[in-house]
Parts: sequence; C-alpha cells; structure tokens
Amino acid sequence: MISSSINFRNAMLSPQKTLYIKIEIFDSQMSYIKEITKQVKDDLGSLKIDGDSPIRRSFKLTLDNSLGEFIFGENNLIWIDKRLKLYVGLKAWNSGIEYVPLGLFVLTDPEDNHTLEGKDTTINAVDKAYFLTGNRGKFVNEQIIETGAKITDAIKTIASQVGEKMFNFDNVIDTVPYELTYSGDSNRWDAMKELAILAKCTLFYDTYGYLRLKKIDLNKFETEPSVWEYKYGSPSEKLYAGNIRQFNDSNLANHIRVLGGSSDTAEVIYDLIVDEDDLVYGDLWTDNPYSIQKIGQVTYFHNNSNPDSLITNEDEAKWRAKFELMNRLGFIENVSLTISPNYLHDVDDVIWIQDEENGIDGSKYLIKSIDLPLSPSTMNIDVLKYERVLENWDFI
Repeated sequence: MISSSINFRNAMLSPQKTLYIKIEIFDSQMSYIKEITKQVKDDLGSLKIDGDSPIRRSFKLTLDNSLGEFIFGENNLIWIDKRLKLYVGLKAWNSGIEYVPLGLFVLTDPEDNHTLEGKDTTINAVDKAYFLTGNRGKFVNEQIIETGAKITDAIKTIASQVGEKMFNFDNVIDTVPYELTYSGDSNRWDAMKELAILAKCTLFYDTYGYLRLKKIDLNKFETEPSVWEYKYGSPSEKLYAGNIRQFNDSNLANHIRVLGGSSDTAEVIYDLIVDEDDLVYGDLWTDNPYSIQKIGQVTYFHNNSNPDSLITNEDEAKWRAKFELMNRLGFIENVSLTISPNYLHDVDDVIWIQDEENGIDGSKYLIKSIDLPLSPSTMNIDVLKYERVLENWDFI
C-alpha cells in the first residue's frame, strides 16, 4: 500500500476532485532536469503493475506536443537515456494538490505523431528491471558465486553491474551452499531470482525504485490485516463497482513432489499430500475440501520432475513443497475487481471484499495485477482469493 495523508484519501473518496499527473525527468545519473505537470481531463494512458513479471511496473502516457517540446531525439528532453518519476495528484475543492508516487521508470520506445488532428508524443516507460532482463540483462563475462557467499551480497554484486545502487533488503543471512556459475547464456534477473528463492525471498522493484528483497512468510495471511475493504451495499462504500469471479483449476494440486540434488539422480525426495488417511499429518487434512479423498489426486511435479540443484536437503524440499501447496490450494479463485481509481494500491496488497450477491461472503484477497488509467475512469484489479489451507504452516 502506498502511503498518503488522510487528506489524499478523503479527496480520492470525494465525488468532487481534480486529477493531476506529474512527471519528474532525470538523466541517467538521476540528476534532476525538469518537471511536467498536467491537469487530467481526458484519457492520457495507463499504468500497469504485474506481480508475476520481472518488469513489475510500466506506463504509457500521451502528451500534447503542439509546441514541439516533446519531440524525441538524442539531445532532446525525451530520449532513452532519461529516468522518470511518475506521480498522481488530487485536489479537493477545499484543499491544495497532493501527489503520491507511482514509480521510478526508464524511458523506452518514445513515439511522435503528427496527423491532421494535431501533434502528440507517446511516452513508454518501465521499471529498472529492464536493465536486468532481455539482451540488457545478459552476463558479458562468466560470473562465479563462491560457496559460502552471502546471498544478499551476491544479488547486489550482480545488480551493481548495470549501475544499481538503490537496495532495500530484509535481514537475510542465508549463504550460497555451493559454487554457482553464470555465463553469457544466463540472464541477470533469472540469476538474482534464483538466489532470492534460495533465501526464501521474493525480488522486485518497489514504487520508489529500490530493488526489494522480501522474505516469504507462509503464515502472513493469517496475521496481516487487509489494507482496504470493499463491501457491496455498504452506505460508506464509495469505490466499489463490481467483480467477476472464476474458479481456476489449472493451478490446482493436492500432491506436491519435490526432488533435490545437483545431478540427474535425485538426492532428496519429498512428497506433501492432502491425504485424510495420512498416518502422520492426516488430522491436518480432515474434511479438507481439496483432499485426495474428495477430488482425487492432482499432482504437481516441481521443476518438471527434475532434481532442483537449489534444494540440497529435506528441510529445503519441505519448504518448497509447502510454498507450492499454499499457492496451489490457497489461491485458486480469481476475481477481476472494478473500482473507482484507488491510487494507493500495489500488488501483494491484501484487501477485503464482500459481495454476497456474487458469492463473496467476505474474504481476504491478494492483489496480483493492476490496470490504472491515468484519467478519470474506473480501474481494474486482478486478485486471488485467500483460502486457509492450514492453521499454521510450521506444523509440517
């Protein structure tokens, strides 16, 4: 959730407000150049946030170029060496403009248009994972991560090769269990993500442009409160506009098999099965709606049933199995939510939705993607329903 003052929240909920967009332009070394501020009356473009993509944030914005100030070129204001900070601002009738940040971006693929209707420039921008993926993310020289190296140091070393200096890492003390080698066929982001998973973390660029390493807590949905509530029919509800529900069985699995080892032969094998007759864990699965007794056995083979070289012992295999089971039983209902723009949401926010007329009797949901129009119109959020699989994942 993006931080804001209570005045911004009140303005967001008010039917009488004015929307503004602000872009701060910097050079490649983050030296400030110029600010562009515009009151928004028409459709200017949109901001997309996707929690499943390495490049989590991207936006497209169209500006009036009738004066020619936004023509792109090597020595111009608009060029691919620029960095952009995007903000959205709201002004209520009785207050000034307050802005909240929507991300730090790299300018890519600018486009100038000159037609009978006039001249405009379209700005396309993506977050800094852009430098760590695709052709820009290829290792030029062989990269060796030595046994015992701190994973946080290894990730920072790789990211610093493209000039990254902004880091926000949780306190992670895990080390690399054996030597890892990456070559020109390897991608920096894939290598960093591999290291993050080894430390049981997620990796992404946050709203402020920091490379974020965040510990995964399998129990967080039991303890983490929702950041916003949407309740259909509530007199105080001002943003909710409807939803579409869909059960997603393509991701469903109640049997997880994890193989570990550095060769073709598995050195570690671990199975986690939602089996009510299991002699050890059977009580955990009693009356579980997804047990093999109720829906049959649906198996997910981690790493395509090949030994995962990042898994070296049973504890690591067990954690991976629990992580996969949580995602394949805990999040199997997709909901596309339509609301009036809430500029404070981010992916991985936990929200509460209640719409009993569409089968939602009040539950926690996890935001996975956002399509936010940079205009006064509704926005779409894709969320996953959280289903409690276990009271406490540490029991296994």
